[in-house]
Amino acid sequence: MITASADTGGSITPAGSVMVTRGEEKEFTITPADGYRIADVKVDDISVGPVETFSFNDITTDHTISAVFSTD
Repeated sequence: MITASADTGGSITPAGSVMVTRGEEKEFTITPADGYRIADVKVDDISVGPVETFSFNDITTDHTISAVFSTD
């Protein structure tokens, strides 16, 4: 399972508890709301920077992904 969340100022898709099959790939899209920008994206509590998409490849364990936004 991948747990995906976004703070105020945008969204992540898919969101919530995302079920995946072992070995599967899953892409997430991060979208800021009007007046906001992506400040950071963290995968398993490690920053991957202000990316618009992130893909997990060959999933074998649970993961987390969270998006943080800031005003323009």
